Amino acid sequence: MPYRPKDIYRGRRKFKVPLNIFLFVLALLLVGAVSLFYFLQQYAVYDDEGAHLELPFGKEKEEQVPEEDPAAVTPEPTFEPVPVEVIWEDPDFEDVDMGGWEDLKPIHGRFIAISDVMSGNLTSAVASVTDGDYYNAAVFQMKDSSGQLAWSSVAPTAVSYGTSGTADVSEAIDALHGAGKTAVAQISCFTDTLLAQRNWPVALMKDGMTYRDDSGRYWVDPYNQTVRTYITDLAKELASMGFDEIILADLEHPVTDSETGFTYTTELRTSPDPVVAVCQMGRRVVQALEGTGTAVSVRLNDASLRQGLGARTGQDISIFWRLFARLYCPTSPEVLANDMELAVDKMNDGDADVRFVPVMGLVPEVGDSYVITS
Repeated sequence: MPYRPKDIYRGRRKFKVPLNIFLFVLALLLVGAVSLFYFLQQYAVYDDEGAHLELPFGKEKEEQVPEEDPAAVTPEPTFEPVPVEVIWEDPDFEDVDMGGWEDLKPIHGRFIAISDVMSGNLTSAVASVTDGDYYNAAVFQMKDSSGQLAWSSVAPTAVSYGTSGTADVSEAIDALHGAGKTAVAQISCFTDTLLAQRNWPVALMKDGMTYRDDSGRYWVDPYNQTVRTYITDLAKELASMGFDEIILADLEHPVTDSETGFTYTTELRTSPDPVVAVCQMGRRVVQALEGTGTAVSVRLNDASLRQGLGARTGQDISIFWRLFARLYCPTSPEVLANDMELAVDKMNDGDADVRFVPVMGLVPEVGDSYVITS
């Protein structure tokens, strides 16, 4: 039978299986080596001694706590209670005379509402004052009873509760001063809807609810230290901006049919007294601006003057004359003479034609100072 190679039986190669295992293990080792190389790169340190690894393992060492030196240990102080009696008394304003009015001249001002201060109308409004001799001052409403500020304030409360505006009045002030005119800023004090709504813990409460008057204005607590600091900060900021005079508007306590039911955010050790709250705030601003050259004035509530409600609004006219440089009074031609007589009757010193300022729509027939609102 002829020989055919394909008829010869060939056994299975025994070394094929070990070879596959060897190659698989070798591949695992290569993958592991590459992974270990990249993993250890994060622990590579290069310094003057060359490159080396600083592994996190085994680095923890026991911290040795130094033994305390008994002589160096300071004994805790001991305090003994001392009996102290705190007496709260209503401040006495009888001898208060802040001055600030001696060098004043009559003011012939034009009132510029906050809407015009914050719009493109500011330039033309200021030009109406700087051009000619009809006016010698511009009164900028820099904060109205809504609580909106005309300018971008850096006062902490304004920043925290977003009450700032965007108006830049620096050029307007420079233009007034360049023309020999006076720049006056008016700010609302205790009527502040924005602050009362956004920071309700400082709001004035009545009958358990945030107080809002018949005009829809929200009030803040006149005793609250945050409110007082806020108003003072704004006044100091305006003085630093170059304003020659600041008018405190709405510096008063609200008057209602029933004076009971008001809740204050500050614990009072004496009975609430609107005159104390209002006049303390006024004196605080005046004292804060001492030495700045900026006069501080107030805008009256006509009810305080005509209806004799000063004890309820806190606007005691006799004290106001001693605290503030001028008293601005919204009035009309029909009642101007009577308003001036009532105000001057309680005036302690100075020239009424300079210090009493009617605020109305036309030039008054009596007095020498005025602010025109139209």
